[in-house]
Amino acid sequence: MWDVGRPFSRHIGTMTESKKLANSESIVQKIIADIRNDLTVKVLQPGDKLPSEIQLVAKYSVSRNAVREAIKMLVALGVVEIRRGEGTYIVESISTPMIDPFIFNLLLTRGTPRELLEFRQMLEIGILDIVMKKVVAADICKMESAIELLREDYQKGEIHREVLAKHDLDFHYAFVGAAHNPFIMNVARVIWEMFRPSIQKSVRSRTKNTVERHKMILQAIKERNLEKAKEVLYLSLEEWGQNLS
Repeated sequence: MWDVGRPFSRHIGTMTESKKLANSESIVQKIIADIRNDLTVKVLQPGDKLPSEIQLVAKYSVSRNAVREAIKMLVALGVVEIRRGEGTYIVESISTPMIDPFIFNLLLTRGTPRELLEFRQMLEIGILDIVMKKVVAADICKMESAIELLREDYQKGEIHREVLAKHDLDFHYAFVGAAHNPFIMNVARVIWEMFRPSIQKSVRSRTKNTVERHKMILQAIKERNLEKAKEVLYLSLEEWGQNLS
């Protein structure tokens, strides 16, 4: 369980203020790290209630401000929610704010277009292998629907890349949904959101081609032809990679 934090000694002057600030930040990070660790080892579960503010103050021997700052950061990350009159709880399911730090981490990672392409290839080819084993008729219908909507947009001359990209991404979401694995779904959604601008650019310039590639991927999935699906997926991703800069 959680270790008890120890406050630093107080001194006078600028150095004192720096140490107090560092101490406060370290305690806040420790509280967050302990909650993360307890989630990892299943001591805490989604929906569990956290100790009260008073209990956390006593546990860590810190001020209420430090505890409140830690809770504020956890709320901002989407890990916990405050229920007025009830207390603070671990959220039942993931929310968009919770994955934002992951997106920013990826966005701030320096890499070449080729490395980004390899990253997406690794993800989608890996998912494909699982999809082939677990896809069901309802998944096929969702992918077919997304393809049809994109085809209709192309035929009527739709040029708004946000609209086109939505149907493109709907196909990918249905594709990853066919893996029937919440861990894969959440990670894939984060990565596709990061690539949304390049996907918008790609689908707008190659709408007809995107429709055809999706059809070919889906047909290979229906046939449970893994090698054929990989071949088309690699080709599709290489074309997408041309829009990376």
